[in-house]
Amino acid sequence: MANHFTYTKGIVHKTVLHDAIVETATSSAISIAGVRGVGIQITATGITTRSTVLTITVSMDGGTTYQAYARLVSNSANTNAQGLTRVASVTQGATGTTIFWLDPTTLAGLTHFKAVATITDSGSPAGTVTVTAVKTY
Repeated sequence: MANHFTYTKGIVHKTVLHDAIVETATSSAISIAGVRGVGIQITATGITTRSTVLTITVSMDGGTTYQAYARLVSNSANTNAQGLTRVASVTQGATGTTIFWLDPTTLAGLTHFKAVATITDSGSPAGTVTVTAVKTY
């Protein structure tokens, strides 16, 4: 399900990539040609003993070939001198929400992306994971 929100400086398009999943899954391809920014949110609900590692794969050829993307911008606290923290994956190990972005300096050549949620079961497999993307044009 997609929602479109119009703001003064552009259009924001929200897409649910994974909706309350309980096992490892890869999202459908999401077109990002022409976007100015992509934010991603991973939300875990009722998680006690499992964790989810979210990785992003990207395409530069219209969605035919995908490669792992290692320039996710983490929402970690840094000093200005340290700059942005870039990571290859984000781990959600408990109930809560984590946000991160695709590095905006790399978006010009990318056409599509997929979100790969790898859920590990250690103990009781309680809880669900939802992943949402917000594209800004």
